[in-house]
Amino acid sequence: MNRLIKMLGIAMSAMLFGLCFATPASAQATRTWISGVGDDANPCSRTAPCKTWAGAISKTASGGEIDCLDPGGFGSVTITKSITLDCAEGTDGNGGGILNSGVPGVIINDPNGATTPTVKVVLRNLTINGAGITVGTYGVRFLGGKSLTLQNVSISNQGTGSVPAISFEPQAGSAGATLHMTDVDITNVINQGVYVVPTGGVAAAAFLDRVTISQAGIGVKVEAGGTATIINSNLSNNGRAMWTASGAATANLDGVTIAGSLEAAVFATNGTTIRLSNVGLYNNLFGIKTTGTGIVQSFGNNRLGPDAASSGLPTSTVTLK
Repeated sequence: MNRLIKMLGIAMSAMLFGLCFATPASAQATRTWISGVGDDANPCSRTAPCKTWAGAISKTASGGEIDCLDPGGFGSVTITKSITLDCAEGTDGNGGGILNSGVPGVIINDPNGATTPTVKVVLRNLTINGAGITVGTYGVRFLGGKSLTLQNVSISNQGTGSVPAISFEPQAGSAGATLHMTDVDITNVINQGVYVVPTGGVAAAAFLDRVTISQAGIGVKVEAGGTATIINSNLSNNGRAMWTASGAATANLDGVTIAGSLEAAVFATNGTTIRLSNVGLYNNLFGIKTTGTGIVQSFGNNRLGPDAASSGLPTSTVTLK
């Protein structure tokens, strides 16, 4: 009997020792991979990639990264944690992305967005294309979190249901949320290219650098609580290019070209402000338009080209310092 007890003790000790060093089956990797020939049943490693963003995201740790191995269309995805989606390593440098005919492409919704948001999302080297019998709804929709960053992203064929290509709408608990866009191209959008519409008018800011928006109903629209700063960009061949629409919404444009607008190139409605520096307005139906107490301030270094109905003039000039 003593011999049996001793043997059982040794076996139990060995089992406990092994458990101390075992990797939990549910462990998430910091970096995972997807491929058009992958399988979501795989561990999402480089040699055994998953097939979709949705399949890989559950196997990727918060703050981690999902990378593409080839230029596939990897499906829509809802993001509820900090993560980076990057298709820079697609075959021959061809990035992959999302085909979202009739549905949203990316939804970001921090589960703590109404109280203490922490989620930071980066979308890099992607295409989001809603082409199909019914074009996509939202290309990217941000409902709550700390920040959303887009780098080298192309978004096209969006807006079914008259929604924006990019909707930045942080809820009240996500006050101070930021949207950063660099080298982003948006085209063929039924409604807004970029819509900054904070819930309840909480403070939120968008920063656009080297962004092109064309063939959209509205290029950039900002609502109460929102601020948009746009530099080195082109908002041309849209219905209305830049619109501050309500409350104390503010837009700052520097080094921006706006041409071929079917309505106003720059439109500040009652109580809103748009500031222009080194901005060129050409061949728009209206160059500058205001209503009520809307303000368009010029730094005196802008270029107003011939516009079909009226060039419009700034409401005031600010001295460069």
